[in-house]
Amino acid sequence: MESHLHHNKSKFVIVIIESLHMKADTFMYNLAHHHPYEMLLYVWINKLYTKGKSIDDAIQLIYKARNILLLNKGHIVCNDY
Repeated sequence: MESHLHHNKSKFVIVIIESLHMKADTFMYNLAHHHPYEMLLYVWINKLYTKGKSIDDAIQLIYKARNILLLNKGHIVCNDY
């Protein structure tokens, strides 16, 4: 049963990453190396999965959140750059 849950979560993550026009292996590499953008996306994806959102709903919510974050000039999330 636990294996099935991991498979569902992995599929959820991969489909969302690819829908954001990113390569899954590059995303995972950057995540493992603590790149801020990938870390933020993974936190969002994980929260949406935990809340039981569908893949389509999660993609739409991430697009909206990303646009708000990127268009909000006064708020700096990635201070490393």
